[in-house]
Amino acid sequence: MIFEYPDKSQPIRQGDIFYPLPLMALSLNNIAVLSEDGKFKQTSWEMIKNETNVVVNAPIKPVWGVVATQDCDSNHAPVISIFEIGTFNEITKISQPSKTKSWVSLITQKSRLNARWFYLPRDETIGFKERMAINFHVVFHIFRDDLEKNVEELRKGKLNKIAFQHYRESIAQYFRRYPYDEWYPLNNEEFEEYNKNKGPVDPFEWQK
Repeated sequence: MIFEYPDKSQPIRQGDIFYPLPLMALSLNNIAVLSEDGKFKQTSWEMIKNETNVVVNAPIKPVWGVVATQDCDSNHAPVISIFEIGTFNEITKISQPSKTKSWVSLITQKSRLNARWFYLPRDETIGFKERMAINFHVVFHIFRDDLEKNVEELRKGKLNKIAFQHYRESIAQYFRRYPYDEWYPLNNEEFEEYNKNKGPVDPFEWQK
């Protein structure tokens, strides 16, 4: 398919795919911190933000990830930025069609229109047992030295030349896009038609 398989001697590059990597998220309002008596207590970031060497108890889940850091930085940056990869269903929230014709339309059209995810086909060789997608909304970081020490075990493959060029452009498109409500220039009549077909959405003041 669209994947290649570098050996351990090749440096970490943008588009390399790893598994498993630890994904962690902390709540600013509810953090379990190890206290002096050896027990964890619930607190908030506001209460501990000025402390150092804080030990916390946080949930970690193993996920697929793809390197987001550009090649010019991945060889010397202290940390590598990673986009999360998940199943197509969980990332896109799109119901999977049953017919091949519908899949072709979905993959070629919707993936072009939706800047927040990047489609990856099922491929048993790399380890994708179902259709997957890169989630540009979720970025996490791994120390470069740690990745390099474990690259033989954790790196499952990389995007081939064509997929890599598409991936690189998709990242740029995602971060330079301007979010806007597409119905803002419609007049009252046009807004009512739009809202009927694609709503419900909230009108702007000049559309009320």
